[in-house]
Amino acid sequence: MSKPKHVCFAAMLLLVASSAPAQQNFTDWNTVKALATGAEVRITTGSRTVRGRVLRITDDSLVLGSGKGQEMFTQQEVKRVLLRGDSHRGRNSLIGLAGGAGIGLIIGAVGHQDCTGWCIFYTSRGADMAAGGIILGGIGAAVGALIPTRSWLEVYRR
Repeated sequence: MSKPKHVCFAAMLLLVASSAPAQQNFTDWNTVKALATGAEVRITTGSRTVRGRVLRITDDSLVLGSGKGQEMFTQQEVKRVLLRGDSHRGRNSLIGLAGGAGIGLIIGAVGHQDCTGWCIFYTSRGADMAAGGIILGGIGAAVGALIPTRSWLEVYRR
């Protein structure tokens, strides 16, 4: 005997709803209080944006070490807090390595010419492909490591 359609639909809806990501509460000062000492943040007050490292956080204030020294901001004046995200240099290097190696393999295969006369250096198509992959893969990895992709993550907004 088959189950009624509405029971299957309800079960599927419940499954989808339970797997959906939870909404983060950006208005809770406890998320700011949970930041680690030394974390790099950027805060916005009514009139300016300050970038620095967290020195202390209390129930009603945030103390940053910035270019101007220690600066204290009350919870009431803080409009927004952004946390500096992790660096992605390793990931970018791997993407550059893969892209460069792939292009190098193609160039090595297409650019290969068989020796028809007297040759000083004879290489096979595979050797040309490997050389192109190694050279361009190395260049791609270096370029990927140089591309900054660190982002700012919002943790508080009032």
